[in-house]
Amino acid sequence: MNQTRAAGWYPDPWGTAAERYFDGGAWSRQTRPAGTVGDDPPPAIAQPAVPTSPVVAPGVGVPAGHGVATTDPAPVAGRPGEAPSADAQADMPPPGWHPDPWGLAALRWWDGANWSGHVSGPPASAGPDIVGEQTLARYVKPALLLGGLAQAAAMFGTAEQAQWFAEHWDELNRTTGPVPRMPATTTIVLGQFGGLVGIVVGVLFLLWFYRAASNGWASGLPARRGPGLATFSFIIPILNLWWPYQSTKDMIPIGDPGRSLVLRWWVLWLSGGASIPLMFLAAAVSGETATRVVAAMGAALMIAAAVAARAVVEHVTETHARMTAGQAV
Repeated sequence: MNQTRAAGWYPDPWGTAAERYFDGGAWSRQTRPAGTVGDDPPPAIAQPAVPTSPVVAPGVGVPAGHGVATTDPAPVAGRPGEAPSADAQADMPPPGWHPDPWGLAALRWWDGANWSGHVSGPPASAGPDIVGEQTLARYVKPALLLGGLAQAAAMFGTAEQAQWFAEHWDELNRTTGPVPRMPATTTIVLGQFGGLVGIVVGVLFLLWFYRAASNGWASGLPARRGPGLATFSFIIPILNLWWPYQSTKDMIPIGDPGRSLVLRWWVLWLSGGASIPLMFLAAAVSGETATRVVAAMGAALMIAAAVAARAVVEHVTETHARMTAGQAV
């Protein structure tokens, strides 16, 4: 992949008002006030020079074309900024660049006593798996369209359930007498089946999402959170209202017009989901006609969201393929 960003100060990709330094391979911990004049690197990262050949621990094989092994002792694992235990002090390596013990980057700076936050380059073993992403995308794109239709059917099933609850609310809340049971009508059964199909499609989409987020991360695109947390955020209450949207944008280079596809998809998806509580409100306040109107609107939004999601999958996968092939993005 061609280098697309030179070392220097840039707006903080993590969303703060400051600027963060990029060393040519990774984002550092150093920030400065936005608008500061000058492009000099911060002193903390100006001193340790990045080696031209990767440094590896003794006994670890070096792939062809990746430099030579060092004779330094293997780095001692511990938390960044935390001194090693007394038992491990004898094995401490000299100050310098060593393989990152957490595998988050290719190299991490050891100052002689602690692991620092200075890293260089993505993990050597974490290259983009564009073939895996393309394979998943091939199945996800048609599945999303099927999922959109299934969610649309589920909307009408939910509308009938909402109307039934509104009509039997008093009976459901009384303390005596038999409790009414919801009939298994064709619409309700189809709606429940549509919901199950939507869950299956959602799992397949999340598999692609994780692979795409991993590829973006391995390609050096700045991301606000790692692939695992980005994928898991879809099921975290409250945070799932905007974290997945941010994480999807992070899969696309800054300035890419394809980022507008992500916004379109997310607005449609949230709007379609908001129609579900609106159906219950309409059933309680207005009646069956209003409930069905809301259901029709929700169904249309779900289908539109599925089409928009398919466009996002296609654009993200094609972008990662171009980046991997070394083409301009």
